[in-house]
Amino acid sequence: MNRHRAPSRFNRILVYGTLLILVLICLFPFYWMVLTSLRTPRGVYVRELMLIPQNLTLDNYRFIFNERPVAIWLRNSVVVALVTSSISVVIGILAGYSLVRLSYLGNRTMAKTILFTYLLPGSLLFIPLFILMSTLHLVNTVWALLLAYQTFNVPFCTWLILGYFRTIPEELEDAARIDGCSRMGVLFRIILPLSAPGVVTAFIFGFTNSWNEFLFATVLVKSKDMQTLPSGLGSFLLGDVFLWGPLMAAAIVTTVPPIVLFIVVQRYVVSGMTLGSVKG
Repeated sequence: MNRHRAPSRFNRILVYGTLLILVLICLFPFYWMVLTSLRTPRGVYVRELMLIPQNLTLDNYRFIFNERPVAIWLRNSVVVALVTSSISVVIGILAGYSLVRLSYLGNRTMAKTILFTYLLPGSLLFIPLFILMSTLHLVNTVWALLLAYQTFNVPFCTWLILGYFRTIPEELEDAARIDGCSRMGVLFRIILPLSAPGVVTAFIFGFTNSWNEFLFATVLVKSKDMQTLPSGLGSFLLGDVFLWGPLMAAAIVTTVPPIVLFIVVQRYVVSGMTLGSVKG
């Protein structure tokens, strides 16, 4: 018995030790960001104190909210991310259901095309999108971002939700149709409750994609009052001088909302995995 316990304990220590090292590696950049955001401009370049919390200050956070419109950028990011992810999820639900359950010419080809569209890099799209938005007189407006972000959010949400719809047995829908339920009734009463984890996951990733997007936000919006947080971070670069303290403080502000969203929604994702599996 002791011979079996020793390897078991050793394997457990090895696994937990490896996981601890990986966690420390993942958390180190955030630790460095937080410390840098709390240092004075001169303290950022002191190597001896680079990893030691000493002589910390909140001046960088006061600077970004007083000298830069970070609060406005935060509002713009929240509005753009929420609206674009919500629209993408609604379109993804309708498109995914039609591609999985409705039989019509070219539905399989369209499903593959959606995936290929998502795989297209944004560097190939921002020039035609800028021309389109300029023609529609939407450059430097929030509408430009709301429309442009659909180019990568809709294909992603559709493909993710489509894959989840395929796991739901068609017999459930057939039983509902026999009881007189319409197609839309089946979708909203049967499919969506069972697909809650997939829908919530699509919304979270759509929100994150929109929140972190930099290229389109930089090209389509130039006014400081209309910028989002990722594009606004460029204002902390003055020529060849990096304002490391304010830059890291703004980066912390940019990072916190998605983390809070993941923490809040995580339990809904886990509870939604069993939603509808038990009757009554």
